[in-house]
Amino acid sequence: MTDPWGISGPDFVVLYIALLGAVLLVRVVVSGIVSSRAMRADAVTPGPPPTVYQLAFLAGGPDRAVDAAIAALVERGQLRVNSYKQVSQAGTRPAEPLEQAVFDAAQLKTTATLRAYGRQSAAMRALEEGLDRRGLLASAAAKRQARTFGLLLQLAVLAFGVARLVTGISLGRPVGILVFLVVIAAVLAIVAAVRRAKTGARQPSAAGHRLLGQARAAASGPVPAGMLAGGILLGGAAAAVALGGWAMYPDEELSAALAPPVTSFGGGGSSGGSSCSSGSSCSSSSCSSGSSCGGGGCGGGGCGG
Repeated sequence: MTDPWGISGPDFVVLYIALLGAVLLVRVVVSGIVSSRAMRADAVTPGPPPTVYQLAFLAGGPDRAVDAAIAALVERGQLRVNSYKQVSQAGTRPAEPLEQAVFDAAQLKTTATLRAYGRQSAAMRALEEGLDRRGLLASAAAKRQARTFGLLLQLAVLAFGVARLVTGISLGRPVGILVFLVVIAAVLAIVAAVRRAKTGARQPSAAGHRLLGQARAAASGPVPAGMLAGGILLGGAAAAVALGGWAMYPDEELSAALAPPVTSFGGGGSSGGSSCSSGSSCSSSSCSSGSSCGGGGCGGGGCGG
């Protein structure tokens, strides 16, 4: 009996497994090359020093920028945190665009909720665009092109397997193993499509990493007010959170109240540090039942046809 396409079932299975492995390898290599080129080390445009929120974006993406804005507003008394770790307005509306977006959304919201609002805000898009124009972010277009290339490869391998599967079924050949391999190819194609659709946080370019390195080299621990780091005048809680996250916030109790909880497989985790008891609100140093506070508050088949 003549083999379909001149290839026996067992030989096609081996060939198809090799194709699946080769496509995965090619995707990894291409992704690495594109990511390296997307760093655009020599594409930096001169301009004013980035703001503390731009630094925060480089250090930890949009969520870190929102965290830095929350830290600044709490420190200035424009936001307060209750004992349930909810942030609310407490002062006048700020002038800085990202701070405005956070302030407007802060109506008994948690830090995690404010992050979600901040990611979608016009202020965050403007902040990202400013970094992109300066060449401080890696090219998003190059990464998308690489993912499109990987998706096309996966779809080609899937189509090849489906064509062989249809041929094997029409000839009455055993195709159990090939069905399994085609399902794997389909799953890999779906994963590639999801990765291509996801935008994700932009990564710093080589110039962005250099800028962060300069700032972090000058700042160890909470950043003292007025410190010159990486050519940028940094100061206060916003700068500390921008470079190091909530763990670097000057007030340990506020840090514990503002940092979103970390969920573990064993149940709900916590962000660490001390927190206030239920039903009370607290100052930056202690809890007191029934009190209120201002900005310093915390809270067996066949083969392949």
